[in-house]
Amino acid sequence: MQSSPVVLLLALFGFFIPAQTRHTSHMAFETHQDACTGLSSGECCAQMLEIAVFRATGDQVPKAAKTPVRLSCAAPSSVVPEGACRSIAMARGFAVKDVSGLCAVDKIGKRCEDNAGCKSCARELVKLGFQNAERACLAATYVPASADGGDTVIVLHDGKSDASGSGIEVRKRRTVVQK
Repeated sequence: MQSSPVVLLLALFGFFIPAQTRHTSHMAFETHQDACTGLSSGECCAQMLEIAVFRATGDQVPKAAKTPVRLSCAAPSSVVPEGACRSIAMARGFAVKDVSGLCAVDKIGKRCEDNAGCKSCARELVKLGFQNAERACLAATYVPASADGGDTVIVLHDGKSDASGSGIEVRKRRTVVQK
C-alpha cells in the first residue's frame, strides 16, 4: 500500500499545528498595597486626593478639578496652600455661596474632623509630610446633603456597613409603579 503525498503532508501538518498552538502569552500582574509606589510625594498627594474624591462621591475627579488638586500638592515645603479648599471645591462645580461656607478658614479643621472621609484623607497626607492637609481634603470629600429624602444610602467599607461615612456609597431609589 502506497501513501499518497497528500496524506503524508496532512499527517505532518497535523503533528506540527498542535505544537504551535501550545505557545501562549503570559501576562504578569504586579500588585502593590500602597497606591503611591514609585510616585513622588507631590504625585502621591494628588493620588490620595483623587482616591478621597472617589470614595466620597463614587466618581472620578472632574477634569476641571485635576489641576487644582495637583497644584495643591505641588506647594513648596509640603504646605497645602490656603486657597486649596476654594479652588478644588469651585472646580468640582459647587456654587460660590456653598464654597464660601465650606471653606471658611476658621471652620475647616472642625468640618474635617466631623467628616470621616476628610479625616482619613488628611491623616494620609500628614503621613506624607504635608501640613494643613484638611484644606484640600475637605473640598475633595465634601458631598452636599441630599435634597430629597427618598434615597437610601448604604456605605460599605471592607464589605461591612459603615455608619462613619467612609467607603463607597451605593444609592438605591425605590419607585412604585402603578398598573
